[in-house]
Order: sequence, then C-alpha cells, then structure tokens
Amino acid sequence: MGLFSFGSKKDKVRKMLETNQIEVVVEQALKDKKILNALFELLNEKNPGIIGDSLLALTSILERDKNVIIKNLKREYLLKCLDLTKSRNPYVKENAMVFLNFLIKENPNLFVEFKNDVIAEIKDTLISGDKNDKAFALLMIKEFKIAELKPYVEELVNVQEKVILPFEGMKWVPLGEIAKDVLKELER
Repeated sequence: MGLFSFGSKKDKVRKMLETNQIEVVVEQALKDKKILNALFELLNEKNPGIIGDSLLALTSILERDKNVIIKNLKREYLLKCLDLTKSRNPYVKENAMVFLNFLIKENPNLFVEFKNDVIAEIKDTLISGDKNDKAFALLMIKEFKIAELKPYVEELVNVQEKVILPFEGMKWVPLGEIAKDVLKELER
C-alpha cells in the first residue's frame, strides 16, 4: 500500500465481505474511519448479502466501541438504516433492525439530533409498512417517547395480527399488544 491512502475503501471492504472476513473488517473499521465509512457506503449496494453483512459488521463495531459509530454517524447513514428496516430481504431487514435497536439504546441523544427525520420515517412506516415494519416503528416510538405519533399508535391497538421481530420476546406477538405497551409508555 502506498504512503497516502486516497478515496473510498469500498471495493476492498466489499471483497473482504464477499470472502467472509467480517471479523477482519470489524477490526480494521475500529481503527480506520475510511473502512467504517465504506461499510455505510455498502448499504447502498444491490447485493442483499453485502448489505446484510455490512449491517452485521456495523453492529459488531457498535458492540465493541459505540463511540466509533456514534462519532461518525451521518444523517444519510441513519436514514438509509431506517429505510433498510423495510427491506423485503429478511437478512437485510433483521440486521437493520438489530443495528438500529442497539444504536438507539447506546445513544438516546440520537433522537434529539435527527428528530424530524426519525419522526417522518416512523410515521411513513406506520402508514405504509407491513405488520413487522409497524411493530419495529412502535418500538422506536416507545424508545424515543414520540408522543407526536400517539394517534397512529392508537389506530393499531386492536390489530391481532402476530409479528416476528429479531428481539427477545418479540416473536408471535399481536401488533395490538405492542401498541398498547407503547401507549402505556407514552402516558408515563
């Protein structure tokens, strides 16, 4: 490698992910901001395997040193991750949900910084998402205590369709039960 490293490392990171070197990518991203940014850039790939692996790597980085992610999180990265929670590919969808859930728990101030974007995205999901998308949106409303969306939560209270989310205790739960739980939290 040359003395100076210019540009994106997206191609390098893609090749490492394609050869199942996620752990190597994680180790390098903890030390090199360009590797981290490449992971976020790869969220725009067409290949769902690369997107899912990038999200998996980002979650591992967050688990090891949350500040690496938090300091480098850009608005467009967050919006892309929110969008990926609506993916029809289960590997992408679940990894996006896990990453965002962990990110929210590790950085509650995230909502303050990106409030309008987050509310707009969650509202859109409550209106047009499938039952699992709506369930994840409800969890975000609960975590961020977004009272502005209470009327949308109330509309879901009687929904008996069961959802499956990649979190403990969130498999085969009626959507309405999650909505009721969120309303209790919003009323505190």
